[in-house]
Formats: sequence, C-alpha cells, structure tokens
Amino acid sequence: MSRRIAALLLLLGLLCAACAGGTGEKEGRYSVYFLNAQGRGDDAALGWESRETPEGAGEVEGLMALLLGGPVSDELRSPFPQGTLLRGCGVTDGVASVDLSEAYEGLSGVGLTLADGCIVLTLCQLEGVESVYLTVEGHPRPFRDQVLSPRDFLLDNEIPA
Repeated sequence: MSRRIAALLLLLGLLCAACAGGTGEKEGRYSVYFLNAQGRGDDAALGWESRETPEGAGEVEGLMALLLGGPVSDELRSPFPQGTLLRGCGVTDGVASVDLSEAYEGLSGVGLTLADGCIVLTLCQLEGVESVYLTVEGHPRPFRDQVLSPRDFLLDNEIPA
C-alpha cells in the first residue's frame, strides 16, 4: 500500500511541476525539467529552469544537451546517471525519438519514471512534438516500449463514474 501512496505522491508532484512550468517564453527559450533538490515532502518532484538552446544545435539535440548537462540552479538536480549520452534523435509525425547510452539503462522504478518525465515534459514544448519514444543503445526498453506524452505523467482530476 505504501508504494501506491508513494506513486500517487510522485504523480501529484509531477503535475504540480508541470503546471508551474512555462513553454517557450520567447523563441529558443524553454523550461528544462530536473529533479527538485529540496528534499522536503511538500515539494513537487520536478522543477524547471528557463534555458536557451545552444547555438548551432537542432532543437531536440539542444534541449537534450541541456538536460544531460544538468541544471544551473542549486535548487535542482539531474535525474540522469553519470555518463548518460545522447546517441541519436529525430522527430517523425509528432514523435521525438531519443536514443540514450547504456548508462540510462541503470535507472529503474521511480528514478526511471522521473527521468522519463523530465525528457518528455521538456521535449513536448517543441513545435510539432506531441510525444517521445525512448530507446537505449538502439533497443526498446523492457516493459517501457511505448510512446510517452505529457498526459502519461500528469494526473487527471476527473474521477471515473
């Protein structure tokens, strides 16, 4: 039962963080999502900082470089294991495909969900990106071979009848 409560609190935290974030305040500037480093129980699980994409990089590559490079703010921390690299990416029919290095495979459980959430919430701000498909070393991830959208990380406030 405590795992279900923890999962519910995690999703609630993701919702709070996503609602607080902005999208593309000005061209080339985006909310980049990271873990909230506060560690208090009443904080959202994720936080964001407004960043500009690096010059000369494509939008997806630029945002992934910012994500994998870690936050600037001391109030945030990276959800990604040391050595996680972007192996490739692209956008087709509204789906951003992101292939990460083997280090990403070391994540599991809540840590993996939070890292996936940071990537999805960051990339889905881009014009024409509605969802994200993540692979590791070119292979689908076991039990996670799916296209993810921001809806997968946000709570729906409606209670089914």
